[in-house]
Amino acid sequence: MRARPLATAAVLALTTTLLAAAAPVRPSPSTPASLTPPPGRAGAPRLAGSTEVPVRGGSARFDAPPKTLAALKSRGVAIAEIDTQGQISPHYSTGSIRLGIKSGAVTNSGGKVGGELRFSRAGIALINIKTKKVVKITGFVGDLSQGTLHAVLSRGTKTTLGTFTRPRTRSAIDTEAAVLRMDTGITVTSTAAARLNAALGTAFFTRGGPLLHIRIDAALDPSVDLVTALHLGRPTPRTDEEDRAVPSARPRTVPASQH
Repeated sequence: MRARPLATAAVLALTTTLLAAAAPVRPSPSTPASLTPPPGRAGAPRLAGSTEVPVRGGSARFDAPPKTLAALKSRGVAIAEIDTQGQISPHYSTGSIRLGIKSGAVTNSGGKVGGELRFSRAGIALINIKTKKVVKITGFVGDLSQGTLHAVLSRGTKTTLGTFTRPRTRSAIDTEAAVLRMDTGITVTSTAAARLNAALGTAFFTRGGPLLHIRIDAALDPSVDLVTALHLGRPTPRTDEEDRAVPSARPRTVPASQH
């Protein structure tokens, strides 16, 4: 006679367990709100070393190295600015031209600066004064991850204009001012050299030759925690080459007589 009550009790217990498992878990009043993911943001990304930090503006100065400028001048080639409307200035430049930075993003790519910088629509014109041949160089884009500078030559296809050495992230990022600072030389690629020579009727440009020197001040999004986003909290080990360049960075060996 006791089998039926026992069976009924077992069914009730099982039902209660299943209902409890199906019920949503509500945090207790003592659970911090920050530990409960808000609706629709369970997978919200967190700042990490590969985070792209948006570029909010800035400027860059493009300088022709003195030797390059002198060599171009001896061949009758002058430099002039191009405004954002594509008009060439009637006045020749002294070899220093400023361009605005309109957008981009910066990352920490293996301890070196990565990302991309997109410059304003203005540019540089190279003019062969004797033959009146002109090359317009506009649409500059800096690929910081690859160390390449791209541009459009005379409204043609985009060309890899030159290459540059990528700086270390820790030394290039000013976290207090939220600015990326770069000071680097650009050497011309073989493709760009051939196109420039053909367009100007010269034989000056050669692969690996100095083309431009660029000084960049790119404003980063000030709302981003740059130290966290770009992994700047831990020092990046120096290379042997950097240690040789900075003797104080090497460990000092104390002679045995001083022990």
